[in-house]
Amino acid sequence: MKKLIWGLVAVILVAGLVIGTSVGVTGASPAGQSNPGPTVTVATPVLEISKNAQVVIMGSGFEPGQEVNIVFTDVSGVRADIATELDPAPVANDVGCWATAWTGCGRYCSKKLIKEGVYVIMVTDVEYKALATAAVAFYDAGKAEEEWPGWAKAY
Repeated sequence: MKKLIWGLVAVILVAGLVIGTSVGVTGASPAGQSNPGPTVTVATPVLEISKNAQVVIMGSGFEPGQEVNIVFTDVSGVRADIATELDPAPVANDVGCWATAWTGCGRYCSKKLIKEGVYVIMVTDVEYKALATAAVAFYDAGKAEEEWPGWAKAY
């Protein structure tokens, strides 16, 4: 089981590095330092597939007061704006940060739109221009228990 967890962590880190390097520099500060632009982090990057699943998402580097959309791509490749399932709505505060929870994630799990694997969460502006991405991984605890009995007790 440790290999599975470390494998998921490795996939998330590699995805983060690949995605992070693909987000370009958006400008320069007055002091000549580069401004990395908006970033997004999934505070719960590895979740059990469950009707109670909830993804906590945070962003920084946004314009104060900026409203953003969050788009999730399901196993079929269908993209969905999950704004109606976020609590609270993601709006950047005075320093350009926001935090929200995807409370409807469990519904996606129940309808089998989420299976084991790593998914991309994309943050866009209100016109759906991509601003930042982050990865989130889901695992099936029942399947893991069948393959590695007692794995949960080790953690």
